Amino acid sequence: MPVAPRLMGRKRRLDRHERVVVTELDSDGVGLAEADGFKLRVRGALPGEQVSVRVLRRRHKRLEGLAEVLWQPHRDRVAPPCPWTARCGACVLQHLAPAAQRDVKRAHLADLFAAEGVSGPERWLPDVTGPVTGYRHKARLGVRSVPGRGALIGFREPASSRVADVDACRVLAPAVGAHLANLKRLIGSLDIAAAIPQLEIACGDDDAAIVLRHLEPLSSADRERLVQHAGKSGWQLYLQPGGPETVHRLWPELGDELLHYRLPEFGLQFAFHPLDFIQINPAVNRRMVSLALGLLSPRPTDRVLDLFCGIGNFTLPLASRAAAVTGVEGSAALLLRAQDNAIANAPAFAGSRVKFELADLYADDFDVRSLPAADLLLLDPPRSGAERIARDIRIMAPRRVVYVSCHPSTLARDARLFAEGGYMLTAAGILDMFPHTAHVESIAVFEPS
Repeated sequence: MPVAPRLMGRKRRLDRHERVVVTELDSDGVGLAEADGFKLRVRGALPGEQVSVRVLRRRHKRLEGLAEVLWQPHRDRVAPPCPWTARCGACVLQHLAPAAQRDVKRAHLADLFAAEGVSGPERWLPDVTGPVTGYRHKARLGVRSVPGRGALIGFREPASSRVADVDACRVLAPAVGAHLANLKRLIGSLDIAAAIPQLEIACGDDDAAIVLRHLEPLSSADRERLVQHAGKSGWQLYLQPGGPETVHRLWPELGDELLHYRLPEFGLQFAFHPLDFIQINPAVNRRMVSLALGLLSPRPTDRVLDLFCGIGNFTLPLASRAAAVTGVEGSAALLLRAQDNAIANAPAFAGSRVKFELADLYADDFDVRSLPAADLLLLDPPRSGAERIARDIRIMAPRRVVYVSCHPSTLARDARLFAEGGYMLTAAGILDMFPHTAHVESIAVFEPS
């Protein structure tokens, strides 16, 4: 390979092409390479590939670039299914086959376990997979009004705060993702188009909602335009003039303000508000819940503790298998939703005791001894993980722990703490909740060593 020219010369033009060999992917799914002593992050490149790079910008002693010509393509490289992949920063791995994407994520998780000194897992679980398009049922999209072009709606451009100009999104639920062009025209027609910074979408199994953030009051004409569009599309339309507490529904005026999804295996239906936290991938969620319960293996006499329980996504299925289940959640709004879901689904677990407790599991004064005694423990924490629980696992002494993680670094940290508390990592696997992205969701099992 020819020697790469000097990258940082005084008269360096950042749009020149450089030819480099990519060595690995970073945690964001971006290729890494070096040339003339400088590190490059190369979007669109895969390990082992020799590529020509268009350098976009310099950040300290690191260059950001885009792969434009492939001299030695990776064996698992595929044509991206989305025509807007080059301009949208949401799906950084569309050029890698889905099975190979999961290999990368599994290797990343294994490296993090090793870096924390964690032995195992004793076995890797089969990947939990689902559709790789149309899977995303929750998302926050940027909105930008551009003079002469109308409104832009989408995720952000690569390494930028600018909104990507796309007419459709292949990973969003089709009920919304296939109609972004119409939504752009609608937003662009509003009198206050320039005062709309974002919108959120939320889809249930049979319904969808849009939450429109606006920084200025809507005119009566704007309200009429929005109502007419919502009526034609069938979407529920919410407005958010301020913080989350200001969200209110504009259309329809009457009826249930909640969306719904089902877990058919357990005969359960869950109601949720568009701003509630739910798993964004319904197919993977259904398989994840089934896997988690299978790994936890509750007996009919067991007491189960479900920490960070949200709206009851794991709590209620567990109630159909165990004697008693307690869901613990730090958000009062989510806890109320979980209680309502338990009441609505009570016939599905009539023989089990289900209760919910409000507790901030991150509070400085939180003590695990305040939690109910349990034979089994399920954890589904946010990105910050469950450090307090892991540190005190010896006090809680469950027979088995199943840990669902949305951030591999905190899972690896907590796995080390579990090991220090006498619990070994017996199994782990990848949950492909976010195909085409570098986001790693996983599941792990811990048992007394």
